[in-house]
Amino acid sequence: MWQRRLIWLLLIALTAGLLWSLLFSDHSYLVYRQEQRQLERLQRQIIELRRQRERLAREILRLRNDPDELERLIHQQLGYIHPDEYIILHPEDPYGR
Repeated sequence: MWQRRLIWLLLIALTAGLLWSLLFSDHSYLVYRQEQRQLERLQRQIIELRRQRERLAREILRLRNDPDELERLIHQQLGYIHPDEYIILHPEDPYGR
């Protein structure tokens, strides 16, 4: 009789240990799911970065092949002005109007 109880206690302890290991160890299911979500997030980020790289590569090619587009970009982004243009500066309204 006591041998059966001992076997049951050992089986319960073994099962509890296995469950604990399955859920809370360094290689547990919970860690696996967390790493899986991180992997999916990083894969989405890689896809987005590749799209951005492709877009920038197209823009570089367009600027290399179209001098008018390059001039427009310099004019717009860097504030370049042509010799026949004027800059008019307006003081800021102190009342925020």
